[in-house]
Amino acid sequence: MHQAADGPLARVRTPGGILTAPQLRELAGCARDLGSGVIELTSRANVQVRGLRDPAAFAARIAEAGLRPSATHERVRNIVAAPSVDGALVAGLDRSLCARPELAGLPGRFLFALGDTGLVADVASIGGRLLLAGHEVDGVPGTADGLLEAAVAFLRLRTDEWRVSELADGPARIAAELGGTPGAYRPPRPPERPAGLVEALVPLGRLTPEQALALAGLAERAPTLAERAPTLADPAERPPALTGPAGWSVALPGPAGRATAPPGFPGAEVRLSPRRTVLVADRPGAGDALEAAGLVTDPDSPWVGVTACAGRPGCARALADVRADAARWVHRRHTGLPVHWAGCERQCGLPPGRVVRMVATADGYEERHQ
Repeated sequence: MHQAADGPLARVRTPGGILTAPQLRELAGCARDLGSGVIELTSRANVQVRGLRDPAAFAARIAEAGLRPSATHERVRNIVAAPSVDGALVAGLDRSLCARPELAGLPGRFLFALGDTGLVADVASIGGRLLLAGHEVDGVPGTADGLLEAAVAFLRLRTDEWRVSELADGPARIAAELGGTPGAYRPPRPPERPAGLVEALVPLGRLTPEQALALAGLAERAPTLAERAPTLADPAERPPALTGPAGWSVALPGPAGRATAPPGFPGAEVRLSPRRTVLVADRPGAGDALEAAGLVTDPDSPWVGVTACAGRPGCARALADVRADAARWVHRRHTGLPVHWAGCERQCGLPPGRVVRMVATADGYEERHQ
């Protein structure tokens, strides 16, 4: 819980961006009954609700919905995952993380990743390999134990650093602690959307309770991913598995982009992505239903590539309600480049790469090009 300019703000961590339909319904109810009426998606595929009128009631309802399984580890349950990564893998890593008392001491910015997510995580498993701040590690497998031991090694080596990239020679020193050697840097790659899923952009990352309820309804009517997953008959063709201390083993996407889902994989779920999109299982009419709810499935929509900071009234530093101004402007957009709206010179949330910046000043907005 944080105190923002518009009142208490609660961030709810959703490892892998995974929400069941009942959890999404409860979030919608909490946002409507106790908050500002909006569920915000974050750049780590978590959610937050602003303007809470009863923080204690919100916390109790979220915990009852299974969205706060560990009071001690809540701030460190930062796990992003590619949409092709099985939810059982994400849940297993989350449980293993929460079962290690020492890992409650990780900084709140420390990030785990499974598969290609477009982000540079502190520790990641991609194609069965361990990565540290984007650097591949030779001699240490990208298993659940490998990820967690790398996090423990970071804790031993850090002083006040928040991220592996901030630690001097961090990847090399952590790899040495684990008995491995650092390899090449692997630039982040955007995730591939598996067949059988439909993706929609949430404009400015702001999801209304009505949109959340529509997503929950779509998810509940969808077939399970297990029912849609291809079967790889030849064991040699199966992708590498990530095995954890509890004995669970789940396949990661292999070179051909194929993935298997274990029996019983829940279909009544929605996945959030760091791009502030939502993914649900495809079914006839799913795209139309998402568009009807006010979400964006058209890749040529003017909303694609438009981002904004919190702005007024949520941020005391902001000079303007940037989200409202962006919404009034978007249909007059004249550039194909990404555009970020910022309420002050800090330009919080600025995406990487070449971005047009609309920066609020005392005299209006300045359009800045890099």
